[in-house]
Amino acid sequence: MRLQSAIFTLGDTLFTPDGAARAGLDKALSLFKMEGVWLGAVTALSAEDAQKALEKAGLNSYFRFVLTESVALCKADSGTMFERAMKRLHSQKDDTIVFSGSLAAIQNAKDAGFRTVAVQGSAGAADWSTMQQLATQSLAQYSELLSDSV
Repeated sequence: MRLQSAIFTLGDTLFTPDGAARAGLDKALSLFKMEGVWLGAVTALSAEDAQKALEKAGLNSYFRFVLTESVALCKADSGTMFERAMKRLHSQKDDTIVFSGSLAAIQNAKDAGFRTVAVQGSAGAADWSTMQQLATQSLAQYSELLSDSV
């Protein structure tokens, strides 16, 4: 089945602590865009702060939307949020992957029936180990996507 859409949680899934795009992310997002994969982001930030963060990192052009907790009326790391984002992407669960650096988001997305990619960020060693076990795939760096298929 072809990947149709991907949902990213904002935070260390996309950004380094100083707000720059993570290494290799621009190439991975460019590849998704070339392959026609629609991208959405979910966040606990305000819409304005999320857009500023994406613009600062040079990533705003890759995402069709940013869905915030205040708009979706649910937590950014909840299965409900991922389902609402998937609907905005006009996709199905089988065709959608959730990328996150949060253990709660990986667990909730998996529980909701999504394929998941755990992205190593600020998670401690114990959380990272659990995320690797739960997720469909795990990435220490986005450059791994260029050699792997999700």
